[in-house]
Amino acid sequence: MNFFYKKIAAVFLTVLLTKLAVAQQPNIVLIIADDHRWDATSYMQDRMLTTNGRTARFPWLDGTTPNLDRLSSEGVHFDNAFTVFSTCSPSRATMLSGVYPHIHGVTNNSTPFPTDITTYASLLRESNYTTGYFGKWHHGRQTQRPGFDEVVTFHGQGTYFSTQLYNGQNTLIRQTSSTEWIDDVSTSYAIDFINNHANSADPFMLVLGFKTPHQPFDPPFRTENNYNGEEGEDVPNLDSAPPGKSPSNNGNAAWDLRNYMRTIAGIDQCVGQILDRLEALNISDNTAVIYISDNGFFRGEHSLGDKRAPYEESIRIPLMIRYPNVQSSPRIVNEMALNLDIASTILDIAGLPIPEHMQGVSLLPLIANQTPSTWRSSFFYQYNHDPEFPTAAARPYIALRHENGLKLVNYEENDSWAEFFDTNTSEDPYEINNLISSSSHSHLLSMMETILTQKINESEFIKTYGINTDSNNVTGQVKLGDTYNFNIETSEDLTNWTSQAVVGNGEVISYNLLSNNIAMSEIVVGDANDYEIREGNNGNNFIENSSNTLEIGSYAKWEGNYTPGIRNAVLVFEMPPAIEGYLIDSAELEIFAYRKYYPGNPWEGDLYTLGVYD
Repeated sequence: MNFFYKKIAAVFLTVLLTKLAVAQQPNIVLIIADDHRWDATSYMQDRMLTTNGRTARFPWLDGTTPNLDRLSSEGVHFDNAFTVFSTCSPSRATMLSGVYPHIHGVTNNSTPFPTDITTYASLLRESNYTTGYFGKWHHGRQTQRPGFDEVVTFHGQGTYFSTQLYNGQNTLIRQTSSTEWIDDVSTSYAIDFINNHANSADPFMLVLGFKTPHQPFDPPFRTENNYNGEEGEDVPNLDSAPPGKSPSNNGNAAWDLRNYMRTIAGIDQCVGQILDRLEALNISDNTAVIYISDNGFFRGEHSLGDKRAPYEESIRIPLMIRYPNVQSSPRIVNEMALNLDIASTILDIAGLPIPEHMQGVSLLPLIANQTPSTWRSSFFYQYNHDPEFPTAAARPYIALRHENGLKLVNYEENDSWAEFFDTNTSEDPYEINNLISSSSHSHLLSMMETILTQKINESEFIKTYGINTDSNNVTGQVKLGDTYNFNIETSEDLTNWTSQAVVGNGEVISYNLLSNNIAMSEIVVGDANDYEIREGNNGNNFIENSSNTLEIGSYAKWEGNYTPGIRNAVLVFEMPPAIEGYLIDSAELEIFAYRKYYPGNPWEGDLYTLGVYD
C-alpha cells in the first residue's frame, strides 16, 4: 500500500513539475542569417514546384537543408515575410528596436547602432532574462552590444576563416584558425550558452548571428563540393533592369550560385545542432526558436546580384518560428509579417508589455492560430542613399506593398522612374510589366497612392504637426525621417512656390509659411452664376447673401444684430454638366482667406482657426 501511495505521489509530483515548467517564462532563440533569400531552402523549392506559381530556380537543393526544413514543417512558416529596409545594418537595427530605420537613424551599414534606444534585449534583461549575442553584429565596426550579458562577436563583416573574436568590452578573446568556419565557431559558443543556462531559475534569450550567406560565399570544407555541376533555372526577369540601369546579368553565374547555396547548407547543420541541443536538454517545448534573414538577395533577377532594390527577391525573407508550447500545430501563415515585428514578438513571447513607440506588432497571435481581424493589409518600406555604394544599381526609394500583390515604388532622384506592379503569380510575379501609365489600372494606382500617404504619416516618415503662429510669423511644423533627403515647398500666394532642400533628422522642424509683408484686399469668392452663399448664426436660419464676399468667424460688436458666437456659412456650388459618356471624378474648391479688420500685425490664423475644418 505504501508503494502505491508513493507511486501516486511520484506521478502527482511529475505532473506538478510539468505544469510549473510550462508556466515558467520561455527561453527564446533568435537566429539571424545574412542575405538569405526567401526561397533558398529545400522546403521552399518543393513548394514552388507544386503550389507557389513560380519557377523553382534551385531544385537541386532537395534534401540538403533538413534542419531549416524542420523549422518550416514543425513550426509556423510565414509565407509572406518581408523586410522594411533591404540592407544588413538597417534591418538588424529594426529587429533590435522595433522601429523603422528613419526613426532609429541607421540607414546604411556604417552607422553604429544607437546605444540609447530601447531594445528587446534591454527590456528582457530588466526582467531577469540572461541575454547572449554570438556571431555577426555588423553596424560598421561598433564594439558595444547594448542589452546583452554575454557576447562573442567580431567587428563589421568579419571573415569566414581566421576571424578575431571579441567580448562585449571589445577585449580580444581569440582568433580562429584558417580551418575554423566562423558560423561553426559562433554556434559552438551559442551551445555553450544554452548548456550553462538551461537549468537556471531565469530564462535565457540567445541571438545567433550568421555571416552566411553573405559574400564572398566561402563555404565550410564539409559542403564545398555540394551541388557540383548544378546551375540555376532561368526566370523571365533576368534582363529586366531597374530604372536608369542597363541589363548586366549580375549574380547568375553558376559557380556563384553554388557557393551561395553551399554556405546555406553549412548553416543548416549549425541550426540542427541548436535544435538537437534544446531537445537533449528537454527544453525545446518551452523555447521559441525564430529563424529570419536581414534581407533577401538577387541571384540574377533584374540583372542584380545584391539586394537593396524594391523587388520581391530582395524584400522577401525566410521567417520560421517554432514554439511547441503555444502553437496548436505546424502550419503556413499567409498574413504579412515584417522584420519590424521581431522586437514586439520577442517581448510578447516573454510575457512583457510592448512599448507604445514600437512600430511592429507581435506575431504571437499568428503562432497561436488566433489571427486578429485588424491584421495589416499593406506595409511601407524604403531604401536610402548608401555612401558606401554611391553608384549602386538600386537607387533611393519609398514603396508600398499590398497583400493583394500590388506594389508602388517612388524614386527620390527621378519621378519618371516610378513603378507600379501587380505581383500576383497569375499576373506579373517577376515584376516586368510596369503599370504606372496604364489607364485600366489608374483607380488601383490612386488607391495605392492614398495608402502610401497614410503609411508615410503613420510611420512618421513625414508627419505634420500643424501650424504655429506668433506676432510675426506663421510656421508649419513637420517631422521628417532621419538621414533622408526632402524638399519643402512653401508659398505666400499658392501660385508661386519656393523649394528648399533639407535632410531629415527625426525631429520636428519648422518652416515659414508667410512673410511679414502681407497685402490687404478684398477677395471675391467667384462668379454669382456659379455659387450662392448662405450664412447664419450658429448654423441656424441660413439665408442667402447677395454679396460675393464670404464672412466667417466671430461677429464684431460694431456690426448690426450683434450676438456672441460663431458666424457659420455654407457654400453651395452647381457642378458643371458632365460631358456625354464621362463621369466627373472629382471637384476641387480653393479657398483664399484674409483677416477683415487688420490690426497692423501679421495674420495669426490658419484655415482651422477660421473654421474650415475639412
